[in-house]
Amino acid sequence: MIFREAINEVLIRLREDTISSNWSGDINDSSTVTAYQKVIGALINDSKRSIESYHDWLVLRQTVDVSTVASTKNYNLSSGQDFKILDVVNNSTGTQLIQVSKAYLNNIKYPTDPTGEPLYYGFNGADTSNNLKVDLSPIPTAAQTISFDIVKYQDVLTEADTVIKIPTKPLILGAFARAISERGEDGGTQSSLAAQEAANAISQAVMVDSGNVQFESDWFIGNIH
Repeated sequence: MIFREAINEVLIRLREDTISSNWSGDINDSSTVTAYQKVIGALINDSKRSIESYHDWLVLRQTVDVSTVASTKNYNLSSGQDFKILDVVNNSTGTQLIQVSKAYLNNIKYPTDPTGEPLYYGFNGADTSNNLKVDLSPIPTAAQTISFDIVKYQDVLTEADTVIKIPTKPLILGAFARAISERGEDGGTQSSLAAQEAANAISQAVMVDSGNVQFESDWFIGNIH
């Protein structure tokens, strides 16, 4: 489902006029989209962000590879700030890196920063584009690939034909509940019902998605053969 279709699904439930064709560029700059339709677009984004943070959706997962350089400690993840790290592994050795605090990195830094295979990582600032950066410790002494498995939240929806990644049923119902509440026409009864339907839809979507990653909740010792 694309952004325009999601907006229309909410507008239909509100008995409002739908958007007949795709607009050009950012929805907020469009002269063909009404002010209220833009409000619904904003509520779609509010619902999207809430659902994205509710669960580690498979469709939002990706791997960011960082190529180490000898004697270089700080690395750019190039993923903005809206993400969650699931796992970090050194592809060259199979070692899983452990996240630590900046205070811990400072504690082992003095008097001399250790060097060798990276075992730890910690966030340390951002670049001019607001991409978060990490420090590796020990400081690498060779070129290796460190893979960051992350959940990367989709950018704010602005263009009509952007495909929505997360399940759309809870997204639409969540935006609908917000729209009813924003209108303030029903004394809370209908909005409460819509919010409950949205919550049920999220639970069902999480159950389906979790079924494909059921082994993530299992504990094991040693190697899997």
